[in-house]
Amino acid sequence: ISYASTAPELSDPGRYEFFSRVVPPDSYQAQAMVAVVRALGWSYVSTLASEGNYGESGVEAFVHSSREAGGLCIAQSIKIPREPKPGEFAKVIGRLMETSTARGVVLFANEDDIR
Repeated sequence: ISYASTAPELSDPGRYEFFSRVVPPDSYQAQAMVAVVRALGWSYVSTLASEGNYGESGVEAFVHSSREAGGLCIAQSIKIPREPKPGEFAKVIGRLMETSTARGVVLFANEDDIR
């Protein structure tokens, strides 16, 4: 039983017969984030992910859900390296500013990267 594992591949009962979670998989989080973005009336957003399974699969699920829902365009998708070097976050912010017409940034990131 996991209190924090959100990877969708863990939902495969053929591979993980006895696995159980108490949080939804990333695919559900992504669908909810698409619904929020659409409710805000946004049609052009960037995505930002921590490098690794959670961040990358979360953004992948968000992009997939946004394609299914339609009417949402991804300005750019940026990854935060697993071990960011000094100044890395300034570069990320600079890259996000390159598409300043994007209405928001959808994050799938770990707590340290968000901070």
